[in-house]
Amino acid sequence: MATFTNQATLSYNNTTTTSNIVTGEIVEVLSATKTALTDTYRAGDTVTYVVSIVNSGSVSYSDLTLVDNLGEYTFGMGTRVPLTYVTGSVHYFLDGVLQPAPTVIDEQPLTITGIPAMGNTLVIYQARINEFAPVDTDGSITNTVRITNDADTIDITASTTIFSEDSVLLSITKSISPSTIPEN
Repeated sequence: MATFTNQATLSYNNTTTTSNIVTGEIVEVLSATKTALTDTYRAGDTVTYVVSIVNSGSVSYSDLTLVDNLGEYTFGMGTRVPLTYVTGSVHYFLDGVLQPAPTVIDEQPLTITGIPAMGNTLVIYQARINEFAPVDTDGSITNTVRITNDADTIDITASTTIFSEDSVLLSITKSISPSTIPEN
């Protein structure tokens, strides 16, 4: 939170005096959080993300844009994206009531437009773990969403991290072929 200070100066008959200094705090009117419905992942899993936008002010915002980097990270001279948006999975709730789905204009990075923020807004969508996800025991994906508006008066971010599950995905199948053998 940002703070500000204020002090008054009073001049009368060539005498100047100052008041005490007061400090105030600028409270964010629009805030956002992002959570994953699971803390861990394995190769091929689908993760559900929930972005919560809370408008505690009296002004409604009608056309926010949400851009999710889908966990993009730098690798060598390029970038990798460990999550793939599940097409058609976006849902939007306003004060707990399901609304018509907002417009997805791009899937990489995931870009959703036309999101109003009046009270409590939830945007829910899914992403699949792909071949660029680190699946070693120390692996993690930090996924960041950025929320802006056309007037450039809003620019907030929210992130969440999920971790690679510590179990090994290994299965062994044993069979015999042919299954019957004539006696020798």
